[in-house]
Amino acid sequence: MEVLFLCGIFDEFNTETVVSNAKAPVEFSTNIFQQKMVDGFEKCGVDFEVLSAPFIGAFPNASRQMFFNGFEKIPAKYTYVKFNNVWGYRNISRASALKKAIKSFAEKEGEKLIIVYSAHTPFLEAAVYAKSLDKNIKICLVVLDLPQYMNLKTDRSKLYDVAKKYDIKKMHKLMEHVDSYVLLTEQMKEMLPIGDKPYIVREGIVTDSQLERKDYQPTKDKYIVYTGKMDEKFGVKNLVDAFKYIEEDVYLVLCGTGDSDEYIKAAAKDSRIIAFGQVTPDIAREWQDKAAVLVNPRMNNEEYTKYSFPSKNIEYLLTGKPVVAYMLDGMPEEYRKYIDVVEENDNHPKEIAKAINLGLEKVKSSANENAFTIYARKKLINSQIIQEILEL
Repeated sequence: MEVLFLCGIFDEFNTETVVSNAKAPVEFSTNIFQQKMVDGFEKCGVDFEVLSAPFIGAFPNASRQMFFNGFEKIPAKYTYVKFNNVWGYRNISRASALKKAIKSFAEKEGEKLIIVYSAHTPFLEAAVYAKSLDKNIKICLVVLDLPQYMNLKTDRSKLYDVAKKYDIKKMHKLMEHVDSYVLLTEQMKEMLPIGDKPYIVREGIVTDSQLERKDYQPTKDKYIVYTGKMDEKFGVKNLVDAFKYIEEDVYLVLCGTGDSDEYIKAAAKDSRIIAFGQVTPDIAREWQDKAAVLVNPRMNNEEYTKYSFPSKNIEYLLTGKPVVAYMLDGMPEEYRKYIDVVEENDNHPKEIAKAINLGLEKVKSSANENAFTIYARKKLINSQIIQEILEL
Protein backbone atom coordinates (compact mmCIF):
# COMPACT_ATOMS: atom_id res chain seq x y z
CA MET A 1 0.00 0.00 0.00
CA GLU A 2 1.20 3.51 -0.85
CA VAL A 3 0.47 6.18 1.73
CA LEU A 4 0.19 9.94 1.35
CA PHE A 5 0.39 12.00 4.53
CA LEU A 6 -1.59 15.17 3.75
CA CYS A 7 -0.76 17.67 6.45
CA GLY A 8 0.64 21.02 7.61
CA ILE A 9 4.07 19.88 8.80
CA PHE A 10 7.29 21.83 8.46
CA ASP A 11 10.57 20.02 8.95
CA GLU A 12 12.75 20.90 11.95
CA PHE A 13 15.37 22.34 9.57
CA ASN A 14 12.87 25.08 8.76
CA THR A 15 11.88 26.00 12.32
CA GLU A 16 13.99 29.15 12.34
CA THR A 17 12.41 30.36 9.08
CA VAL A 18 8.89 29.78 10.38
CA VAL A 19 9.61 31.55 13.67
CA SER A 20 11.29 34.53 11.99
CA ASN A 21 8.21 35.08 9.78
CA ALA A 22 5.66 34.62 12.58
CA LYS A 23 3.84 37.51 14.23
CA ALA A 24 1.90 35.19 16.57
CA PRO A 25 2.80 32.07 18.57
CA VAL A 26 3.89 29.11 16.43
CA GLU A 27 1.88 25.90 17.01
CA PHE A 28 4.86 23.71 17.87
CA SER A 29 2.76 20.97 19.51
CA THR A 30 0.86 20.46 16.26
CA ASN A 31 4.09 20.20 14.30
CA ILE A 32 5.66 17.77 16.77
CA PHE A 33 2.63 15.46 16.54
CA GLN A 34 3.00 15.36 12.75
CA GLN A 35 6.75 14.70 13.04
CA LYS A 36 5.99 11.74 15.29
CA MET A 37 3.59 10.38 12.69
CA VAL A 38 6.28 10.63 10.00
CA ASP A 39 8.69 8.81 12.33
CA GLY A 40 6.00 6.15 12.76
CA PHE A 41 5.72 5.66 9.00
CA GLU A 42 9.47 5.14 8.83
CA LYS A 43 9.47 2.69 11.76
CA CYS A 44 6.71 0.65 10.07
CA GLY A 45 8.55 0.56 6.75
CA VAL A 46 5.57 2.18 5.01
CA ASP A 47 5.95 3.38 1.43
CA PHE A 48 4.89 6.97 2.10
CA GLU A 49 5.24 10.54 0.93
CA VAL A 50 4.38 13.83 2.62
CA LEU A 51 2.32 16.59 1.01
CA SER A 52 2.23 19.72 3.16
CA ALA A 53 0.67 23.16 3.19
CA PRO A 54 2.48 24.23 6.37
CA PHE A 55 0.54 25.56 9.33
CA ILE A 56 1.81 29.11 9.40
CA GLY A 57 -0.23 32.09 10.58
CA ALA A 58 -2.29 34.10 8.12
CA PHE A 59 -1.06 37.42 6.71
CA PRO A 60 -1.13 40.17 7.93
CA ASN A 61 -1.91 39.63 11.64
CA ALA A 62 -0.12 36.33 12.33
CA SER A 63 2.53 36.17 9.61
CA ARG A 64 4.82 38.48 7.65
CA GLN A 65 4.43 36.27 4.56
CA MET A 66 1.81 37.34 2.05
CA PHE A 67 2.82 34.36 -0.07
CA PHE A 68 4.29 31.06 1.08
CA ASN A 69 6.84 30.01 -1.54
CA GLY A 70 8.28 26.91 0.08
CA PHE A 71 11.51 26.34 1.99
CA GLU A 72 15.13 26.21 0.89
CA LYS A 73 15.70 22.86 2.64
CA ILE A 74 13.26 20.12 1.62
CA PRO A 75 13.66 16.60 3.07
CA ALA A 76 13.32 13.52 0.90
CA LYS A 77 9.68 12.42 0.44
CA TYR A 78 8.38 15.92 1.29
CA THR A 79 6.48 18.23 -1.08
CA TYR A 80 5.52 21.72 0.06
CA VAL A 81 2.86 23.57 -1.93
CA LYS A 82 2.98 27.31 -2.54
CA PHE A 83 -0.06 29.40 -1.66
CA ASN A 84 -1.42 32.90 -1.13
CA ASN A 85 -1.39 33.44 2.64
CA VAL A 86 -3.78 36.41 2.92
CA TRP A 87 -6.51 35.85 5.52
CA GLY A 88 -9.87 35.17 3.94
CA TYR A 89 -8.37 33.87 0.71
CA ARG A 90 -5.59 31.57 1.87
CA ASN A 91 -7.75 28.46 2.38
CA ILE A 92 -8.98 28.75 -1.21
CA SER A 93 -5.38 29.07 -2.37
CA ARG A 94 -4.19 26.20 -0.16
CA ALA A 95 -6.93 23.89 -1.47
CA SER A 96 -6.18 24.76 -5.10
CA ALA A 97 -2.44 24.14 -4.67
CA LEU A 98 -2.99 20.84 -2.87
CA LYS A 99 -5.39 19.56 -5.54
CA LYS A 100 -2.79 20.18 -8.24
CA ALA A 101 -0.08 18.49 -6.21
CA ILE A 102 -2.15 15.45 -5.20
CA LYS A 103 -3.12 14.50 -8.74
CA SER A 104 0.08 12.52 -9.37
CA PHE A 105 -0.56 10.39 -6.27
CA ALA A 106 -4.15 9.70 -7.34
CA GLU A 107 -2.98 8.52 -10.75
CA LYS A 108 -0.62 5.91 -9.32
CA GLU A 109 -1.52 2.24 -9.68
CA GLY A 110 -2.32 -0.05 -6.77
CA GLU A 111 -3.73 0.29 -3.27
CA LYS A 112 -3.56 3.81 -1.85
CA LEU A 113 -4.34 5.49 1.44
CA ILE A 114 -4.47 9.22 2.21
CA ILE A 115 -4.02 10.07 5.89
CA VAL A 116 -5.34 13.59 6.46
CA TYR A 117 -3.97 15.42 9.50
CA SER A 118 -6.59 17.59 11.21
CA ALA A 119 -10.09 18.75 10.31
CA HIS A 120 -8.83 21.41 7.90
CA THR A 121 -11.07 22.06 4.90
CA PRO A 122 -8.30 22.50 2.25
CA PHE A 123 -6.83 19.11 3.22
CA LEU A 124 -10.20 17.38 3.00
CA GLU A 125 -10.99 19.07 -0.31
CA ALA A 126 -7.73 17.80 -1.79
CA ALA A 127 -8.23 14.26 -0.43
CA VAL A 128 -11.81 14.06 -1.75
CA TYR A 129 -10.62 15.40 -5.12
CA ALA A 130 -8.04 12.60 -5.27
CA LYS A 131 -10.77 10.08 -4.47
CA SER A 132 -12.86 11.46 -7.33
CA LEU A 133 -9.97 10.52 -9.64
CA ASP A 134 -9.66 7.03 -8.16
CA LYS A 135 -12.68 5.85 -6.14
CA ASN A 136 -10.61 3.03 -4.60
CA ILE A 137 -8.46 5.47 -2.62
CA LYS A 138 -9.12 5.25 1.13
CA ILE A 139 -9.12 8.33 3.37
CA CYS A 140 -8.32 8.30 7.10
CA LEU A 141 -8.91 11.56 8.99
CA VAL A 142 -6.90 12.30 12.15
CA VAL A 143 -8.94 14.72 14.31
CA LEU A 144 -7.04 16.34 17.17
CA ASP A 145 -9.23 19.43 17.51
CA LEU A 146 -12.81 20.10 16.54
CA PRO A 147 -12.87 23.12 14.19
CA GLN A 148 -15.34 25.06 16.35
CA TYR A 149 -12.84 24.97 19.23
CA MET A 150 -9.65 25.76 17.33
CA ASN A 151 -9.83 29.45 18.22
CA LEU A 152 -10.75 30.04 21.86
CA LYS A 153 -9.79 33.73 21.95
CA THR A 154 -12.41 35.99 23.50
CA ASP A 155 -11.65 38.84 21.07
CA ARG A 156 -12.21 36.94 17.82
CA SER A 157 -14.38 38.76 15.28
CA LYS A 158 -18.02 38.04 14.41
CA LEU A 159 -16.87 37.60 10.82
CA TYR A 160 -14.62 34.75 11.97
CA ASP A 161 -17.52 33.02 13.77
CA VAL A 162 -19.81 33.31 10.73
CA ALA A 163 -17.09 32.01 8.40
CA LYS A 164 -16.32 29.13 10.78
CA LYS A 165 -19.98 27.99 10.83
CA TYR A 166 -19.97 27.85 7.03
CA ASP A 167 -16.61 26.06 7.08
CA ILE A 168 -17.86 23.39 9.51
CA LYS A 169 -20.94 22.72 7.37
CA LYS A 170 -18.74 22.30 4.29
CA MET A 171 -16.30 20.13 6.21
CA HIS A 172 -19.01 17.73 7.39
CA LYS A 173 -20.17 17.33 3.79
CA LEU A 174 -16.61 16.42 2.77
CA MET A 175 -16.40 13.91 5.63
CA GLU A 176 -19.00 11.77 3.87
CA HIS A 177 -16.07 10.55 1.74
CA VAL A 178 -13.81 9.71 4.72
CA ASP A 179 -13.41 5.97 5.37
CA SER A 180 -11.94 5.90 8.89
CA TYR A 181 -10.98 8.17 11.77
CA VAL A 182 -8.42 8.67 14.52
CA LEU A 183 -9.91 10.70 17.40
CA LEU A 184 -8.32 12.33 20.41
CA THR A 185 -11.28 11.69 22.76
CA GLU A 186 -14.26 9.34 22.67
CA GLN A 187 -16.67 12.29 22.95
CA MET A 188 -15.52 13.63 19.56
CA LYS A 189 -17.63 10.94 17.89
CA GLU A 190 -20.77 12.76 19.06
CA MET A 191 -19.77 15.88 17.12
CA LEU A 192 -18.65 14.31 13.84
CA PRO A 193 -20.59 12.49 11.08
CA ILE A 194 -18.80 9.20 11.71
CA GLY A 195 -21.82 6.88 11.88
CA ASP A 196 -20.72 3.25 11.74
CA LYS A 197 -17.34 3.93 10.11
CA PRO A 198 -14.29 2.44 11.89
CA TYR A 199 -12.32 4.64 14.26
CA ILE A 200 -9.79 4.49 17.07
CA VAL A 201 -9.25 6.84 20.00
CA ARG A 202 -5.69 7.79 20.94
CA GLU A 203 -5.12 10.77 23.22
CA GLY A 204 -1.55 11.30 22.08
CA ILE A 205 1.47 9.86 20.34
CA VAL A 206 4.99 9.10 21.58
CA THR A 207 8.24 7.84 20.09
CA ASP A 208 10.58 5.13 21.35
CA SER A 209 13.18 7.75 22.25
CA GLN A 210 10.70 9.49 24.58
CA LEU A 211 10.31 6.26 26.54
CA GLU A 212 14.01 5.80 27.16
CA ARG A 213 14.97 6.13 30.80
CA LYS A 214 16.49 9.53 31.55
CA ASP A 215 18.66 10.54 34.49
CA TYR A 216 18.24 14.13 35.60
CA GLN A 217 20.78 16.03 37.61
CA PRO A 218 19.09 17.65 40.60
CA THR A 219 19.18 21.45 40.42
CA LYS A 220 19.97 23.71 43.34
CA ASP A 221 16.73 25.65 42.86
CA LYS A 222 13.24 24.15 42.81
CA TYR A 223 11.49 25.05 39.55
CA ILE A 224 7.76 24.75 38.92
CA VAL A 225 7.44 24.73 35.12
CA TYR A 226 4.62 25.43 32.68
CA THR A 227 5.23 25.34 28.92
CA GLY A 228 2.41 26.33 26.58
CA LYS A 229 -0.03 29.08 25.67
CA MET A 230 -0.25 31.88 28.23
CA ASP A 231 -4.00 32.30 27.77
CA GLU A 232 -6.46 33.09 30.57
CA LYS A 233 -8.73 30.28 29.34
CA PHE A 234 -5.92 27.84 30.08
CA GLY A 235 -5.70 28.91 33.73
CA VAL A 236 -2.39 30.75 33.57
CA LYS A 237 -3.54 33.63 35.77
CA ASN A 238 -4.59 31.14 38.45
CA LEU A 239 -1.16 29.52 38.28
CA VAL A 240 0.57 32.89 38.75
CA ASP A 241 -1.77 33.74 41.63
CA ALA A 242 -1.06 30.36 43.22
CA PHE A 243 2.49 31.47 43.92
CA LYS A 244 1.24 33.63 46.78
CA TYR A 245 0.73 30.35 48.62
CA ILE A 246 4.01 28.62 47.66
CA GLU A 247 7.09 28.50 49.90
CA GLU A 248 9.78 31.13 49.31
CA ASP A 249 12.59 29.01 47.81
CA VAL A 250 10.58 27.85 44.79
CA TYR A 251 10.56 29.47 41.32
CA LEU A 252 7.85 29.51 38.65
CA VAL A 253 9.16 29.21 35.07
CA LEU A 254 6.77 30.09 32.22
CA CYS A 255 7.61 29.30 28.58
CA GLY A 256 5.09 30.64 26.08
CA THR A 257 3.02 33.64 25.12
CA GLY A 258 -0.66 34.55 24.95
CA ASP A 259 -3.39 36.94 26.06
CA SER A 260 -2.14 36.92 29.68
CA ASP A 261 1.30 38.32 28.80
CA GLU A 262 0.68 41.69 30.48
CA TYR A 263 -0.68 40.05 33.61
CA ILE A 264 2.38 37.82 33.77
CA LYS A 265 4.70 40.76 33.15
CA ALA A 266 3.21 42.57 36.14
CA ALA A 267 3.41 39.43 38.30
CA ALA A 268 7.07 38.93 37.31
CA LYS A 269 7.99 41.81 39.63
CA ASP A 270 8.15 38.91 42.07
CA SER A 271 11.69 37.67 41.37
CA ARG A 272 10.53 34.07 41.81
CA ILE A 273 8.42 34.27 38.62
CA ILE A 274 10.51 33.86 35.46
CA ALA A 275 8.75 34.41 32.11
CA PHE A 276 10.70 33.59 28.93
CA GLY A 277 7.98 34.15 26.33
CA GLN A 278 7.83 31.77 23.39
CA VAL A 279 10.75 29.35 23.17
CA THR A 280 11.66 26.52 20.81
CA PRO A 281 10.54 22.96 21.66
CA ASP A 282 14.14 22.07 22.59
CA ILE A 283 14.34 24.83 25.21
CA ALA A 284 10.89 23.92 26.54
CA ARG A 285 12.09 20.32 26.99
CA GLU A 286 15.23 21.55 28.78
CA TRP A 287 13.05 23.33 31.32
CA GLN A 288 10.81 20.31 31.69
CA ASP A 289 13.95 18.32 32.53
CA LYS A 290 15.03 20.90 35.12
CA ALA A 291 11.63 21.05 36.78
CA ALA A 292 10.87 19.79 40.25
CA VAL A 293 7.15 19.80 39.42
CA LEU A 294 5.38 20.32 36.08
CA VAL A 295 1.97 21.94 36.04
CA ASN A 296 -0.92 22.36 33.61
CA PRO A 297 -3.50 24.78 35.07
CA ARG A 298 -6.13 24.26 32.36
CA MET A 299 -9.47 23.96 34.16
CA ASN A 300 -12.36 21.62 33.39
CA ASN A 301 -14.85 24.47 33.13
CA GLU A 302 -15.86 24.64 29.45
CA GLU A 303 -17.53 22.47 26.83
CA TYR A 304 -14.38 22.10 24.71
CA THR A 305 -12.58 20.06 27.40
CA LYS A 306 -14.66 17.03 26.31
CA TYR A 307 -12.95 17.21 22.94
CA SER A 308 -9.44 18.07 24.03
CA PHE A 309 -6.40 16.34 25.49
CA PRO A 310 -3.38 18.56 26.23
CA SER A 311 -0.30 17.00 24.65
CA LYS A 312 1.84 18.66 27.31
CA ASN A 313 0.33 16.31 29.91
CA ILE A 314 1.92 13.37 28.11
CA GLU A 315 5.24 15.19 27.67
CA TYR A 316 5.23 16.04 31.37
CA LEU A 317 4.36 12.52 32.55
CA LEU A 318 7.10 10.93 30.47
CA THR A 319 9.73 12.84 32.48
CA GLY A 320 8.79 10.90 35.60
CA LYS A 321 8.38 14.18 37.50
CA PRO A 322 5.27 14.99 39.59
CA VAL A 323 2.61 16.48 37.31
CA VAL A 324 -0.08 18.82 38.67
CA ALA A 325 -3.21 19.11 36.51
CA TYR A 326 -6.99 19.10 36.48
CA MET A 327 -8.89 16.04 35.28
CA LEU A 328 -10.56 17.15 32.04
CA ASP A 329 -13.70 15.51 30.68
CA GLY A 330 -11.80 14.25 27.63
CA MET A 331 -9.10 12.51 29.68
CA PRO A 332 -9.37 8.76 30.30
CA GLU A 333 -10.17 8.04 33.95
CA GLU A 334 -6.92 6.09 34.19
CA TYR A 335 -4.97 9.37 34.28
CA ARG A 336 -6.04 9.88 37.90
CA LYS A 337 -3.33 7.32 38.71
CA TYR A 338 -0.62 9.41 37.08
CA ILE A 339 -1.25 13.07 37.95
CA ASP A 340 -1.60 15.09 41.15
CA VAL A 341 -5.16 16.22 40.58
CA VAL A 342 -6.17 19.81 41.36
CA GLU A 343 -9.50 19.83 43.16
CA GLU A 344 -12.41 21.62 41.48
CA ASN A 345 -13.84 24.46 43.58
CA ASP A 346 -13.92 28.26 43.66
CA ASN A 347 -10.43 28.62 45.17
CA HIS A 348 -8.39 27.62 42.13
CA PRO A 349 -5.10 29.37 43.04
CA LYS A 350 -5.11 27.83 46.53
CA GLU A 351 -5.94 24.37 45.17
CA ILE A 352 -3.16 24.62 42.56
CA ALA A 353 -0.73 25.65 45.29
CA LYS A 354 -1.85 22.73 47.47
CA ALA A 355 -1.27 20.25 44.63
CA ILE A 356 2.14 21.79 43.84
CA ASN A 357 3.22 21.52 47.47
CA LEU A 358 2.19 17.85 47.50
CA GLY A 359 4.19 17.36 44.29
CA LEU A 360 7.25 18.98 45.84
CA GLU A 361 7.16 16.39 48.61
CA LYS A 362 7.52 13.63 46.00
CA VAL A 363 10.38 15.12 43.99
CA LYS A 364 13.04 12.63 42.84
CA SER A 365 16.35 13.26 41.13
CA SER A 366 15.82 10.72 38.36
CA ALA A 367 12.95 9.59 36.15
CA ASN A 368 12.77 5.84 36.60
CA GLU A 369 10.42 3.60 34.67
CA ASN A 370 7.04 4.82 35.92
CA ALA A 371 3.51 3.58 35.56
CA PHE A 372 2.69 6.10 32.85
CA THR A 373 5.66 5.06 30.72
CA ILE A 374 4.38 1.49 30.82
CA TYR A 375 0.90 2.71 29.80
CA ALA A 376 2.31 4.85 26.95
CA ARG A 377 4.36 1.94 25.62
CA LYS A 378 1.22 -0.17 25.38
CA LYS A 379 -1.08 2.41 23.80
CA LEU A 380 0.66 5.49 22.39
CA ILE A 381 3.78 4.36 20.48
CA ASN A 382 3.74 6.02 17.05
CA SER A 383 4.58 2.90 15.05
CA GLN A 384 1.72 1.01 16.72
CA ILE A 385 -0.74 3.80 15.96
CA ILE A 386 0.34 3.90 12.29
CA GLN A 387 -0.12 0.14 12.09
CA GLU A 388 -3.62 0.49 13.54
CA ILE A 389 -4.46 3.16 10.95
CA LEU A 390 -3.34 0.82 8.15
CA GLU A 391 -5.53 -1.93 9.59
CA LEU A 392 -8.54 0.38 9.73
